[in-house]
Amino acid sequence: MKLKTLKTENQFDTLRLKVPETSFNGVDWNKFSRNIKMNVDMDIIREDKSNSNLWLDETGKGLNSFTYIPHLKQFDIQVSAKVLRDEYHKGIQLGTMDRFFHELKERGICQSVNESEFITNSQVLKADNTFNIEVKGDTANYYDALELVISKGRYGKIDTYSEKTTTTGVVVGRDTRVLQKITIYNKLEEARVICRDKYVGIPYPIAVEREYGMKHSDFVDYFENKLRVELRVNDFNKLRQFYTDRNKGEVFLEDLITSDKNAIQYQWNQFVSQKDTNKVIDFLNLQLEEKRNYKLMSYSAAANWSLLKQYITHFKGDEKRVKEKIRKLFYKNEDGTLKKLSPSVASDINVFCAEYRQNERKAKRGELFTSNLTEDYRQIEEQINKL
Repeated sequence: MKLKTLKTENQFDTLRLKVPETSFNGVDWNKFSRNIKMNVDMDIIREDKSNSNLWLDETGKGLNSFTYIPHLKQFDIQVSAKVLRDEYHKGIQLGTMDRFFHELKERGICQSVNESEFITNSQVLKADNTFNIEVKGDTANYYDALELVISKGRYGKIDTYSEKTTTTGVVVGRDTRVLQKITIYNKLEEARVICRDKYVGIPYPIAVEREYGMKHSDFVDYFENKLRVELRVNDFNKLRQFYTDRNKGEVFLEDLITSDKNAIQYQWNQFVSQKDTNKVIDFLNLQLEEKRNYKLMSYSAAANWSLLKQYITHFKGDEKRVKEKIRKLFYKNEDGTLKKLSPSVASDINVFCAEYRQNERKAKRGELFTSNLTEDYRQIEEQINKL
């Protein structure tokens, strides 16, 4: 499957870069000191046993790390869109690079930036490709729609995180050796949690401006009816596939910010089984009596329901675990290897598990639970395809 062309500029929330030292002029080395370890997002990337690397002491908002590696004549930089301050919502893109370079100079890290050198020769190690899509109504309804409707395929997975009974985000991904995931959440909900825990005793509007650089009113106006869709890419092969036309070689910042490839839409189609998801949508749209009739309409459906319902209840509607259990019990070859599930059994597991999760969500949320699941799902899918 080819990557479709974006209708907008590619933008990123976080980038980790290896930047040539020649990209900066007049570096203030008094702002750097020696350290032993580098910590980025609680993940220790490198231990400086030679004690020769230089670490920027006060990186400031949006610069998660800024380290000089003398023997490579490179800077190892991890930057987030928060460095853009009032332009945070735009993300790191071609149109905001001037603001990024301005911030580096404003913080006194260097006197000037060789912008062409920086963009052309900075190697990308990790990228969070991010877009904000518009939705209508309560964002929690869209989380419900994603969690209940998406059918995951053999390697797919979907996780949710929540506060009390309300879902606050969804992660769609694949169980493979290399981390692959799309995170969907609302930035206002994230801000409430971060500001509550990080800025104790500080009024919320002030905390938002400190954390994100945007005035509270502007922050709310922009993010209120939007879901943030974020694809994390930290594999060199994926970076090359998603943002270049090359089969080998390094990937540079210029590749990413000038790419017109819709990597999020491509990965969405890899993570989500459209055929199985459409079957789930059709089933969830049935009335209660029609669902009962479906389970009795044929010998196959009746037999599947009779066999599967105990495992669906036991695994709380987790279709992946149900499928694994059924394969181990009934689809084992003589040599112990497992066969594929029959299409009818796999399909019925998808729809029966979706119904179980739907009923559980209704029991927890009552009248708060949306009745427009499939419409909300289709709206998100449409917005991703329109990027």
